[in-house]
Amino acid sequence: MVVLDLLAAIAAAAVAGAALFLAHGRHGDDRGGPRAELVRYMGVAALAALACALANVVEIAGGGTFAAAVGNATNVVAVGLAWSGARRLNARRAIGAATTAAGGILMLGLTFVMPLDDATLVKTGAIAVLSALAAAEFSRRPLGELAGSRVLVVTLVAFGSYNLYRLVVASLTGMPSALWQHTASAQVTTVLSALAIVGMGYGSVRLGRELDDDPAPGTRAHDRGALRAAAGDLLLSGDRIGVMIVRIPEIDLIRAAHSSERAEEIILVLVDAAKETMPGSSPGVPARDTVFIVHPKSAPRPGAEDDLRRAFAGHMPLIDYSDVPDLSFEHHAVSDLHDLSLLMESRRLRPGSGALPRP
Repeated sequence: MVVLDLLAAIAAAAVAGAALFLAHGRHGDDRGGPRAELVRYMGVAALAALACALANVVEIAGGGTFAAAVGNATNVVAVGLAWSGARRLNARRAIGAATTAAGGILMLGLTFVMPLDDATLVKTGAIAVLSALAAAEFSRRPLGELAGSRVLVVTLVAFGSYNLYRLVVASLTGMPSALWQHTASAQVTTVLSALAIVGMGYGSVRLGRELDDDPAPGTRAHDRGALRAAAGDLLLSGDRIGVMIVRIPEIDLIRAAHSSERAEEIILVLVDAAKETMPGSSPGVPARDTVFIVHPKSAPRPGAEDDLRRAFAGHMPLIDYSDVPDLSFEHHAVSDLHDLSLLMESRRLRPGSGALPRP
């Protein structure tokens, strides 16, 4: 019976995660925005719940303390991500994924140094607190006014209340008691966790339908969409599409010597120079430190590179930068939007300095 309950929890987590990612859309479509944030946080929370259920199966099969530690940690992370995701969507100071992961690592360590029963109670208390915080955040405007939020709030309140009940039973009667075994045992918890996962998945999908799926202007995702739209317009008019890719080879040195803000400022100067020297083209920054210029020919006009270099140099005094970095160029002809998407994706996957790209 316990194994069947655990399998139900695994299936619920898998279905919830799949529903979220399917609701978001195709991989690589760059829709971004609040809906993407919801999918990132709640999707990873569903995966954490799935890992928790798997760890519980391993623990029953004799996995010992390690399996229990993994289960406790991922259980805390799953609820913590719901809270941090809600805060991000409400534009409040983020309790990021890294902070949530740190809490999971702390729970992992506590399970190794404490008796398993005590570690279970610590995890239960953490889940009760995080569920209450997440429920309060999903109730807060603007999320609280959207469809799906009420389902999430009810689910989190119910799940948090049950975990609080487990703490009360443990403190009053002890974990070996009949009351615990019949109403607060791991088997009962697994069944209710599966129901909570279903409720969270359903509420998240409904909420996702209400959220804007347009990435904010100035983001990489927005630029990728704008470049695809410009290329689509050129294709409709019957023009051939050319793509000039411009990079600044020493941009990492500029970033290290000055700041990321200074490097970003120089990239934007390059975009402005492209708009000035190539009228009718559409420049954008679809990948880190890489400027794409979509233009209505398979090859740029003669002298376009030199003109861009001169305009770039002419703009540098405007940002009070004395040096003029060199530019490197690539030229590509694309026949459809799929080719353009593949070209942008290839630049996104280039090895970088280790920093995460701006979304």
